Amino acid sequence: MKEIFERTCCRVFDSAKTISKGDLTLILEAGQAAPSAKNRQPYFFVTILNKKCLEEISTAAITGREKQFSNLSPEEFKRGEKGDTGSNDISISKASAAILVFRDSDPEYRESEVESKNLNIKEEQGVANAAYSMMLQAQSMGISSGWVCSPLYIKEELKKILTKHGVKFDNNWEPRLIIPLGYASLTTNKPPRKPLEEKCIFVE
Repeated sequence: MKEIFERTCCRVFDSAKTISKGDLTLILEAGQAAPSAKNRQPYFFVTILNKKCLEEISTAAITGREKQFSNLSPEEFKRGEKGDTGSNDISISKASAAILVFRDSDPEYRESEVESKNLNIKEEQGVANAAYSMMLQAQSMGISSGWVCSPLYIKEELKKILTKHGVKFDNNWEPRLIIPLGYASLTTNKPPRKPLEEKCIFVE
């Protein structure tokens, strides 16, 4: 419960501190331990320690976010933003490491025709479960993390970047998020949640 209540997304990391490959492996194992429908584990993780690769992904994410909101006027974009534009994406380049989380479905797996929509939802649930499990494990180890969804918009850019850095990119991989990891250089308070009674009822 301590990790759940204290965990919050980190945007500023201490560049002097690094994360060992052993610690990253433990975080990844926590992701794989998360539940998924029929234990199908519909995800794939690409763990990045290479600083140049992180910087390239960060730049692509900033550009991708701009494309995402390209239909808005500058005034509309300003009204809809929270915090500094692109600050979440910049954090990727400042992290000690990052985990790219992909949805990796078996293209041969099918359920009944009427269940196709539900299968899609179930697989997305499995991916999200794995991502949050990794963030909680990192928190328990004193490692801060963030949840950045920009990879949703930059699949082709990610393919080019990862291929350049020696990754054999599978076209079945669908990017869902990236989790920057490191040691926080600033103390950040968890944003307040709404009162529980607004989000919950008991059936007795």
